[in-house]
Amino acid sequence: MGERDHPRTVVEFLDALGIEKAALVGNSMGGVVSLATAALYRDRVSHLITMGPAAKPRPGLFGPGGGPTEGMKILFAAYRDPSQDTMRRLVDIMSYGSGEAADDLAAERAAAAQGRPDHLKHFLEGLAEDCTPITRWATPEELLGTTAPSLLIHGRDDRVVHFESSLELVSLIPDSRLVLFNHCGHWAQLEHAAEFNHLVTDFVTNN
Repeated sequence: MGERDHPRTVVEFLDALGIEKAALVGNSMGGVVSLATAALYRDRVSHLITMGPAAKPRPGLFGPGGGPTEGMKILFAAYRDPSQDTMRRLVDIMSYGSGEAADDLAAERAAAAQGRPDHLKHFLEGLAEDCTPITRWATPEELLGTTAPSLLIHGRDDRVVHFESSLELVSLIPDSRLVLFNHCGHWAQLEHAAEFNHLVTDFVTNN
Protein backbone atom coordinates (compact mmCIF):
# COMPACT_ATOMS: atom_id res chain seq x y z
CA MET A 1 0.00 0.00 0.00
CA GLY A 2 2.97 2.29 -0.33
CA GLU A 3 5.65 3.49 2.02
CA ARG A 4 3.39 6.22 3.44
CA ASP A 5 -0.09 4.84 4.03
CA HIS A 6 -2.01 8.04 4.74
CA PRO A 7 -5.47 6.43 5.09
CA ARG A 8 -4.13 3.98 7.65
CA THR A 9 -2.59 6.89 9.55
CA VAL A 10 -6.03 8.54 9.74
CA VAL A 11 -7.52 5.35 11.18
CA GLU A 12 -4.69 5.03 13.71
CA PHE A 13 -5.33 8.63 14.75
CA LEU A 14 -9.03 7.86 15.28
CA ASP A 15 -8.07 4.79 17.30
CA ALA A 16 -5.75 6.86 19.48
CA LEU A 17 -8.59 9.31 20.19
CA GLY A 18 -11.07 6.54 20.86
CA ILE A 19 -13.30 7.59 17.94
CA GLU A 20 -15.13 4.73 16.22
CA LYS A 21 -16.60 6.70 13.31
CA ALA A 22 -16.04 10.27 12.11
CA ALA A 23 -17.03 12.72 9.40
CA LEU A 24 -13.96 13.61 7.35
CA VAL A 25 -13.53 17.10 5.89
CA GLY A 26 -10.52 17.58 3.61
CA ASN A 27 -9.17 20.27 1.30
CA SER A 28 -6.82 19.43 -1.59
CA MET A 29 -4.38 16.73 -0.41
CA GLY A 30 -6.52 16.33 2.70
CA GLY A 31 -9.43 15.62 0.39
CA VAL A 32 -7.46 12.96 -1.46
CA VAL A 33 -6.56 11.25 1.82
CA SER A 34 -10.17 11.51 3.02
CA LEU A 35 -11.40 9.92 -0.24
CA ALA A 36 -9.02 6.98 0.16
CA THR A 37 -9.90 6.58 3.85
CA ALA A 38 -13.64 6.51 3.10
CA ALA A 39 -13.11 4.02 0.26
CA LEU A 40 -10.82 1.66 2.18
CA TYR A 41 -12.23 1.93 5.72
CA ARG A 42 -15.94 2.29 5.09
CA ASP A 43 -17.02 1.46 8.65
CA ARG A 44 -14.91 4.31 10.10
CA VAL A 45 -16.30 7.22 8.02
CA SER A 46 -19.82 8.55 8.60
CA HIS A 47 -19.66 11.42 6.08
CA LEU A 48 -17.17 12.61 3.49
CA ILE A 49 -16.73 16.29 2.57
CA THR A 50 -14.02 17.43 0.16
CA MET A 51 -12.89 20.76 -1.27
CA GLY A 52 -10.80 20.74 -4.43
CA PRO A 53 -9.40 17.20 -4.26
CA ALA A 54 -7.65 15.56 -7.17
CA ALA A 55 -8.74 12.24 -8.54
CA LYS A 56 -5.89 9.85 -9.31
CA PRO A 57 -3.74 11.67 -11.90
CA ARG A 58 -4.65 10.76 -15.47
CA PRO A 59 -5.05 12.71 -18.72
CA GLY A 60 -8.01 15.07 -18.49
CA LEU A 61 -10.23 16.80 -21.00
CA PHE A 62 -9.95 20.34 -19.65
CA GLY A 63 -7.03 20.50 -17.22
CA PRO A 64 -3.32 20.34 -18.10
CA GLY A 65 -2.39 17.42 -20.31
CA GLY A 66 0.65 16.46 -18.25
CA GLY A 67 2.81 17.71 -15.41
CA PRO A 68 1.82 19.99 -12.52
CA THR A 69 -0.78 22.72 -12.86
CA GLU A 70 0.01 26.41 -12.62
CA GLY A 71 -1.02 26.37 -8.96
CA MET A 72 1.01 23.28 -8.09
CA LYS A 73 4.14 24.84 -9.59
CA ILE A 74 3.80 27.82 -7.26
CA LEU A 75 3.02 25.53 -4.33
CA PHE A 76 6.29 23.66 -4.94
CA ALA A 77 8.10 27.00 -5.19
CA ALA A 78 6.64 28.04 -1.84
CA TYR A 79 7.94 24.85 -0.20
CA ARG A 80 11.39 25.49 -1.62
CA ASP A 81 11.39 29.21 -0.75
CA PRO A 82 8.83 29.92 2.01
CA SER A 83 9.32 33.70 1.88
CA GLN A 84 6.46 36.14 2.27
CA ASP A 85 6.80 37.17 -1.40
CA THR A 86 6.45 33.58 -2.59
CA MET A 87 3.55 32.98 -0.21
CA ARG A 88 1.81 36.06 -1.61
CA ARG A 89 2.04 34.51 -5.09
CA LEU A 90 0.62 31.32 -3.60
CA VAL A 91 -2.30 33.11 -1.94
CA ASP A 92 -3.09 34.92 -5.20
CA ILE A 93 -3.25 31.73 -7.25
CA MET A 94 -5.06 29.68 -4.62
CA SER A 95 -7.94 32.14 -4.46
CA TYR A 96 -10.17 33.79 -7.05
CA GLY A 97 -9.66 37.22 -5.50
CA SER A 98 -7.31 37.34 -2.54
CA GLY A 99 -8.53 40.78 -1.45
CA GLU A 100 -7.29 43.00 1.35
CA ALA A 101 -6.36 40.11 3.64
CA ALA A 102 -3.84 38.67 1.17
CA ASP A 103 -0.74 40.25 2.74
CA ASP A 104 -1.72 39.13 6.24
CA LEU A 105 -2.49 35.61 5.05
CA ALA A 106 0.79 35.43 3.16
CA ALA A 107 2.68 36.54 6.26
CA GLU A 108 0.90 33.93 8.39
CA ARG A 109 1.66 31.15 5.91
CA ALA A 110 5.31 32.22 5.60
CA ALA A 111 5.75 32.24 9.38
CA ALA A 112 4.06 28.84 9.73
CA ALA A 113 6.19 27.29 6.97
CA GLN A 114 9.44 28.77 8.24
CA GLY A 115 8.61 27.44 11.69
CA ARG A 116 8.43 23.86 10.40
CA PRO A 117 11.48 23.22 8.21
CA ASP A 118 11.03 19.50 8.86
CA HIS A 119 7.62 19.59 7.18
CA LEU A 120 9.01 21.43 4.15
CA LYS A 121 11.83 18.90 3.86
CA HIS A 122 9.56 15.86 4.16
CA PHE A 123 7.07 17.25 1.62
CA LEU A 124 9.74 17.87 -1.01
CA GLU A 125 11.49 14.55 -0.36
CA GLY A 126 8.19 12.71 -0.59
CA LEU A 127 7.14 13.94 -4.02
CA ALA A 128 6.04 10.97 -6.08
CA GLU A 129 6.59 10.57 -9.81
CA ASP A 130 3.28 12.32 -10.52
CA CYS A 131 4.51 15.44 -8.67
CA THR A 132 2.47 14.89 -5.51
CA PRO A 133 3.47 13.56 -2.08
CA ILE A 134 0.57 11.09 -2.22
CA THR A 135 1.46 7.44 -2.69
CA ARG A 136 -1.95 5.88 -2.00
CA TRP A 137 -4.86 7.01 -4.16
CA ALA A 138 -8.33 5.49 -4.13
CA THR A 139 -8.84 3.64 -7.38
CA PRO A 140 -12.04 4.08 -9.42
CA GLU A 141 -13.12 0.60 -8.31
CA GLU A 142 -12.60 1.49 -4.65
CA LEU A 143 -14.46 4.77 -5.02
CA LEU A 144 -17.41 2.89 -6.54
CA GLY A 145 -17.64 0.96 -3.27
CA THR A 146 -17.66 4.04 -1.01
CA THR A 147 -20.70 3.95 1.27
CA ALA A 148 -20.42 7.26 3.15
CA PRO A 149 -22.70 10.11 2.05
CA SER A 150 -20.33 12.43 0.21
CA LEU A 151 -20.39 16.17 -0.44
CA LEU A 152 -17.89 17.34 -3.05
CA ILE A 153 -17.24 21.09 -3.17
CA HIS A 154 -15.09 22.73 -5.83
CA GLY A 155 -14.27 26.19 -7.14
CA ARG A 156 -15.04 26.76 -10.81
CA ASP A 157 -11.93 28.96 -11.05
CA ASP A 158 -9.56 26.56 -9.27
CA ARG A 159 -6.11 26.82 -10.88
CA VAL A 160 -4.56 24.16 -8.64
CA VAL A 161 -6.95 21.25 -9.26
CA HIS A 162 -9.40 21.63 -12.16
CA PHE A 163 -13.04 21.08 -11.20
CA GLU A 164 -13.13 18.28 -13.75
CA SER A 165 -11.61 16.16 -10.96
CA SER A 166 -14.75 16.49 -8.83
CA LEU A 167 -16.92 15.82 -11.89
CA GLU A 168 -15.15 12.47 -12.17
CA LEU A 169 -15.50 11.78 -8.45
CA VAL A 170 -19.24 12.52 -8.36
CA SER A 171 -19.69 10.06 -11.24
CA LEU A 172 -17.94 7.32 -9.23
CA ILE A 173 -19.08 7.74 -5.61
CA PRO A 174 -22.60 6.30 -5.34
CA ASP A 175 -24.09 8.54 -2.63
CA SER A 176 -22.53 11.85 -3.65
CA ARG A 177 -23.44 15.35 -4.74
CA LEU A 178 -21.30 18.17 -6.14
CA VAL A 179 -21.49 21.89 -5.34
CA LEU A 180 -19.55 24.09 -7.76
CA PHE A 181 -18.88 27.66 -6.60
CA ASN A 182 -18.44 30.39 -9.20
CA HIS A 183 -15.83 33.10 -8.49
CA CYS A 184 -13.95 30.61 -6.32
CA GLY A 185 -10.45 29.17 -6.43
CA HIS A 186 -8.90 26.33 -4.43
CA TRP A 187 -10.04 27.49 -0.99
CA ALA A 188 -13.84 27.28 -1.02
CA GLN A 189 -13.86 26.97 2.77
CA LEU A 190 -12.23 30.41 3.05
CA GLU A 191 -13.59 32.22 0.01
CA HIS A 192 -17.21 31.22 0.65
CA ALA A 193 -16.92 30.50 4.36
CA ALA A 194 -20.50 31.27 5.45
CA GLU A 195 -22.11 29.19 2.70
CA PHE A 196 -19.54 26.44 3.10
CA ASN A 197 -20.23 26.15 6.84
CA HIS A 198 -23.97 26.10 6.21
CA LEU A 199 -23.67 23.39 3.54
CA VAL A 200 -21.49 21.15 5.69
CA THR A 201 -23.61 21.56 8.82
CA ASP A 202 -26.83 20.81 6.93
CA PHE A 203 -25.25 17.87 5.09
CA VAL A 204 -23.94 16.15 8.22
CA THR A 205 -27.13 16.85 10.15
CA ASN A 206 -29.56 15.60 7.52
CA ASN A 207 -27.70 12.71 5.90
